[in-house]
Amino acid sequence: MLKVMIVDDEPSTREGLEMFIPWEDLGFEIVGTAEDGFDAIEKYKELKPNLMIVDMKMPEMSGIELIQKIREVDSSIQFIVLSGFAEFEYARNAMKYNVKDYLVKPVDEDELIPILTELAQGFKKEEEFSRVKKKMDEENKERVIQAAVTGECLDELKELFDHLKWNRFRILLIEVKKNEYSLGDIKKQLKQVYELDKKGLIFTTGSYIGILLNADQEVNNNIAHIYKAIHQNIQAKFVASISQTFKEIEDLSTQFNIASDLIKDQFFYDEGIILHSDSKPVITVEEGVSKDKISSFQLSEVVAQLVFALEIGDKKVIERICMNAGKYMIFNELSEQTIKEKYIEIVTSLLKKLMYENKNIHETVSNILSRVYEIETQSKLTELLTYVTTLLEEMLDSIDSSDSDILVKKMIKLIEKNYYKNIKLETLAKVLNYNRFYLGKLFKDYTGEYFNTYLDKIRIENGKKLLLQGLKVYEVAEQVGFSNVDYFHSKFKKYVGESPSSYKKNHGLS
Repeated sequence: MLKVMIVDDEPSTREGLEMFIPWEDLGFEIVGTAEDGFDAIEKYKELKPNLMIVDMKMPEMSGIELIQKIREVDSSIQFIVLSGFAEFEYARNAMKYNVKDYLVKPVDEDELIPILTELAQGFKKEEEFSRVKKKMDEENKERVIQAAVTGECLDELKELFDHLKWNRFRILLIEVKKNEYSLGDIKKQLKQVYELDKKGLIFTTGSYIGILLNADQEVNNNIAHIYKAIHQNIQAKFVASISQTFKEIEDLSTQFNIASDLIKDQFFYDEGIILHSDSKPVITVEEGVSKDKISSFQLSEVVAQLVFALEIGDKKVIERICMNAGKYMIFNELSEQTIKEKYIEIVTSLLKKLMYENKNIHETVSNILSRVYEIETQSKLTELLTYVTTLLEEMLDSIDSSDSDILVKKMIKLIEKNYYKNIKLETLAKVLNYNRFYLGKLFKDYTGEYFNTYLDKIRIENGKKLLLQGLKVYEVAEQVGFSNVDYFHSKFKKYVGESPSSYKKNHGLS
């Protein structure tokens, strides 16, 4: 609706115009009335009408004086003047101020309505023209920026920069993930946030929405604030990057490429941040780590390590091996796609090896293999590592503990942790729910040693360490699990070739 104000010192005229003209049907609404020029000026400032119907003769300030004052600050407002006399001089003075029409009181309804109809059509055409012009101006600005990021149209860009009167700039790039919102909707939303307050100019290039930021505004230098503002206004998943601050137009293309490269490497960074030149990848090679060891990455070695981790049932070791594999690949500067392919190769090689060695896990392996290629869909390295370790832990949970090799390895691990206790094969057989003689045979076949012999050797090896620490022979015997010191003495001499005292003397302690 177009806003109308009626200014007349006669209440009957004001009321008559309000009552007898079908304003809404004609596309207008009365937003206010005034009884003199001073009252009208104050209300004009507040109401900003599109049309004022003004009486020529009013006390203290005439209609012509009122029109003159308002026309000094507003060239778009329209006026219709009223007078009690059909005098040419009034009409001529009114027309100097671009008045739409001049009507003699009392106002004839049939005379005013055609004028209002013509005015409404004029406003509509003007509004459409302004809209088109604004759109063309915006499109031209965007075209200039789009060309400038490739190093073209620098002269036109300089004109735009001079017009903006900004001294420093930054490029912010946003890549929106697949969602129900179109880039046009998001772009429109960002325009309301940035362009209305002259914080930045919005443009699109390729799959990115870009913002040429006014870095003179201190708030735009706060990256956390920028992320929060975008997050509040984009109801979709996105990744964003920001360039360094620059002053020269020749730097725009370079800074755009820096921001673009950061987005292309988003796989290596965390979610929920705006990427910038100081951003740290989620996986880095720590100082002091041997670069030679990292650079000599062997896929078969990673698979072998994971096989062992699965066999001993250690989830933390599985996570560490997967993480280290990522470090190997990052140090060797492998691309996102190559890293995904390598992890797929690691998991498939591992599963095939396990399936060959464990005949009873075919169904689980097949199930996991059917999901291995989802590794390629992971958008972040952290997501990929979590997905891979989840698959391997699922494999770990399905491995049958009755497999003989796995069983013996568990026994060895148990011995190494508890050698100083009163460990017996009979006790283990009960715990593992196996026949003692069968379990002993499995152990002998795998290690080449009888259970008790293997246990004695573990105890003696640990006893040697304690002797070199200065402990007395009887103290060592007790700490490694021999209740009788003479028995320890005889076992030690059998496996070491000398007595505990001689070993202690001959290996550096007097």
